[in-house]
Amino acid sequence: MKMTAGRRALDKIYKRRDRYDIPEWQRPEVWNPERKQMLIDSILRGWRLPKFYFVRLDDDSFEVVDGQQRLTAIFEFFANELQLTEETAQEFGGFYYKDLKPKIADTFDDFEIDFDEIEEASEEELKQFFQRLQQGLPLTSSEKLNSVHSKLRDYCRTLANHAFFVDSIALANTRLAHFDIATKVATIEVEGIDSSLRFEDIKKVFETQKSFSPTSAVAKRVRAALDFLAQAFPTREPALKNRTVVQSLITLTCRLVEAGKPSVAPKAVADFIRAFLDQLTTQVELGQAATDYDYIRFQRSVNANVKAGARIRHEVLLRKGVMHSPEMAGSFGPTALAASGITARVKELGDNIADQITRFNSLYSSVHGEDLFKATNKTSQALLRLGKPINDLTGYTSLIGDLYFIFRESIGQRLEGRLPQSFVDVNALRTDLQHDVDHGDKGKVRAKRKKIATSFSRYSGASSPQLLDPTNFVLVQANLLSALELDLKNLAVP
Repeated sequence: MKMTAGRRALDKIYKRRDRYDIPEWQRPEVWNPERKQMLIDSILRGWRLPKFYFVRLDDDSFEVVDGQQRLTAIFEFFANELQLTEETAQEFGGFYYKDLKPKIADTFDDFEIDFDEIEEASEEELKQFFQRLQQGLPLTSSEKLNSVHSKLRDYCRTLANHAFFVDSIALANTRLAHFDIATKVATIEVEGIDSSLRFEDIKKVFETQKSFSPTSAVAKRVRAALDFLAQAFPTREPALKNRTVVQSLITLTCRLVEAGKPSVAPKAVADFIRAFLDQLTTQVELGQAATDYDYIRFQRSVNANVKAGARIRHEVLLRKGVMHSPEMAGSFGPTALAASGITARVKELGDNIADQITRFNSLYSSVHGEDLFKATNKTSQALLRLGKPINDLTGYTSLIGDLYFIFRESIGQRLEGRLPQSFVDVNALRTDLQHDVDHGDKGKVRAKRKKIATSFSRYSGASSPQLLDPTNFVLVQANLLSALELDLKNLAVP
């Protein structure tokens, strides 16, 4: 076993947080807000933290074996989800990361943690090391589930030897990792997407499925999904190195199988997954400048094991898959959009935007004596309509009109020179619908057309609303509202 000491700045870890895999057996204890606040307070004061321990998985990814709760608290503070105590906020200038003065935020970003990186370690060596570090390495849920007498247990053990696990994924089978993924996939297929994936709940499923049949519909569906994925990834895929991501991919493919014989080729699914994971990395590394909140939600459910995490990941993957190509959309069938939770997501986004505008107006008026977003009856009506799903060009036109009034007209010149990208895009999309941009200098016309097409493509994957399948307008709505929500969340009081 080789151990190398190192130091790394917090902002570099946060921007690459998708590369730090937190095994479920590291999550039994969840810190309360007070303990998280104390940790951030210590960092702001420049106090050193206990050492972290990472096991290197490949060239650029690690398994966090000691320090998960501390990393989770740090990630939450960076994401403006963890509020500081009043005492700390008064001393350092704000309750949230985005409220910190630039000099203090830079100091927090540059704070370095000490860690030991472990390489070339056998399972026995890791156990011996952690017996000395933590008085014993706890059994993983998969190791405990492996002792449960159940035909479902037997089926999952068989699945763990499938070619997809053996040849396609870049995840070592350390501590029954492949069996662990199989148990979670099987639990979701037996109990549904809202199943809890904690040990106690999976154990109950194993116990109720003692007579599980390997020829049942569920068993055939999971095996067919793995067969499909083995074709999609005939050789080891470097991007498939995280347990939770692999589970989510298999669950998505089960829906393809369930919809009937997929019309989309395995290679096309592989292309989509690579594009999704590449964009996930891009959005995570953008940090506060991320432009697609769906990817941030997806990664958060991976890092923190949040409630309903399996559903969040599945719905995000399904939405992105439907938008990726007509072949993908067609293979999932006509119920795919409903299954993606798009209606509930649009309503949630509409409510969140209204709440954030109210919150931001309160902060802005405390400084300037007036609202940033002018509160009028028209504003209220427009906000109420945001969460109502659209399904055609007419609905899209009305939505853009409401967004233009809220995010351009109602703020006047109060954000001059500081408009977030989504606010700028709303203006471009409204220009496309309300103005004739084809007159004037040809070069300027081309530039305007390119800018408008870029804005629309950012949220739809198409170059014009005139070319979009009507059923996909609700996806454009969700993507646009998601970008606005994220920009509002990260908007600092001028």
